[in-house]
Amino acid sequence: MKYLVDANILSEPTKPEPDENVVRWLRENERDLVVDPIVLGEIHIGVLSLAPGRKRKRLERWFESLARTVECLPWESLVSQRWARLVVEMRKKGRTLPILDSMIAATALQHGLVLGTRNTVDFKKTGVSVVDPFIKM
Repeated sequence: MKYLVDANILSEPTKPEPDENVVRWLRENERDLVVDPIVLGEIHIGVLSLAPGRKRKRLERWFESLARTVECLPWESLVSQRWARLVVEMRKKGRTLPILDSMIAATALQHGLVLGTRNTVDFKKTGVSVVDPFIKM
């Protein structure tokens, strides 16, 4: 099974006291993890927003390594069309989702991926299969 990993999961190991369940889940599923450009962008924004210093330097090195090694799916025409349908479907149901989250959901739906995220409530509304690695499995 392939997993699209959200920023809140992918960045967990960089915390001073990372959640053991998440670190284990990432390690066990390392070969089946992919991201999309939205997730990489969210993480990079977080790193670039930090004040210059040791923490930022450490996270910049971590991000550069991540960006080189993790498989990043393209956000292309079929994904954008799936995103448009998703937004319209959700509006008809009176539901909304932040734009970036809806774009991540569209990537997962288009590629038939399970989304690894802590934000399961919002993403479940989209029809995406989700897993929360913070919850011991």
